[in-house]
Amino acid sequence: MNTEQTVTSKTGVLKIGKSVSDKLPQVKDPSINIRDRLNDVLLLEKHSLVSYQIGINEIINDDLRQLVIKNRDNIQQLHTQCFNELFNLGEYQANAATKSEIADLVEIFKGYQVQLPLQQ
Repeated sequence: MNTEQTVTSKTGVLKIGKSVSDKLPQVKDPSINIRDRLNDVLLLEKHSLVSYQIGINEIINDDLRQLVIKNRDNIQQLHTQCFNELFNLGEYQANAATKSEIADLVEIFKGYQVQLPLQQ
């Protein structure tokens, strides 16, 4: 995934991402397309990852825990691949932040950082 690539929206907002691919329909119709399939898989993987993590937290047997962790890691990798594919098709874009917006958020975080229990 190339997060350095940017596009400008119809309203002039600079976004990180790609233009919507020609592989995706421009008008949504009742048929199931690649966007629908990938979004369904992504949603299923998100729910699976949460369930796997809950299971990992409650497994007593170390061998079983390691097997479930390995399966969870495989699902995480598939989730990332699916998200990257949607990103490359132009389905996901994010607003590009300016340096001043980033600096403002860093200052806000530094203010909250004192509330964290583990200080460095």
